[in-house]
Amino acid sequence: MVKNLKGRYRSNTLFVKKQDEDEFPIQDYNGLHFLDLTLASPQTQPNFVSYSGTDGSQQRGPILFGARTATANFFLETDDEVSFTAKAHDIWQKFYSRTLMRLRQSISPGICVYTVAKGFDFTHLSYFDKSFSIQFDMPSGYRYSVLRSTDFPLDVKDNNQDGIDIGMNLPMEELKYTHSNGEFKIFNPSDFDIQPYEQHHDLNIIFKGTGSPTLENNDTGDIFSYNKTLISSDSLVLNGVHPMLNGNPCEIDTNHGDIQLVRKSWNHFSLTGFSGTVTFDFPFLYL
Repeated sequence: MVKNLKGRYRSNTLFVKKQDEDEFPIQDYNGLHFLDLTLASPQTQPNFVSYSGTDGSQQRGPILFGARTATANFFLETDDEVSFTAKAHDIWQKFYSRTLMRLRQSISPGICVYTVAKGFDFTHLSYFDKSFSIQFDMPSGYRYSVLRSTDFPLDVKDNNQDGIDIGMNLPMEELKYTHSNGEFKIFNPSDFDIQPYEQHHDLNIIFKGTGSPTLENNDTGDIFSYNKTLISSDSLVLNGVHPMLNGNPCEIDTNHGDIQLVRKSWNHFSLTGFSGTVTFDFPFLYL
């Protein structure tokens, strides 16, 4: 569950979350003051091909997006060198980890980035005051929604209203990501098509019920089908491009298909041969 940030922080606050740890706010912490977090622009990776006897070059295949960086700026107050040494160690513990670390800030609480902190040095402004900037690698190059699709529809009584931000491409219509058999639609507010095969995007499609489900995205023509019969105690999950039955690989019993979701659009689906529910679980992706 996302903590409610709106109205609680008068100054922009950085929120740091390591894997399997609680999120930690940094604004005025033990003499450490967060100033701002800035992101580098998206990094395109074209694939230009030149042909002898022709002008210019041509793009081959889709233009990809590479890794980029984010930079957080801080001001640090200390009492003396002993205090500085202790606080430096505390800062290192906060920002270095063996796993990707999630960052977001209170001015845009619904969007986060997953990062790795790079090395940095302190600048001595005076005997007591220091400043420093930490540059973070963003390996995926994406910004992510803090909420996943399965957090919708939102309950106004819960604290996850902070998961909604300006610029997330969300429609006014209520969003649902669990449906029954028949015809239904799924909205992908991402800036990108969700492509589990081409881009290894995070998408779990979870079937719970009975029968032999066939799921088709009528807008893309993608089809996934399970050829055997599910019973009520089964859980079939299409994890990206890897179908799993009760936690075990079952690709041999499928059509080897995968499902994509078109960006900023309603995707219209049909689910046949099955009685139960299907759930689409994925984060939203942004430039």
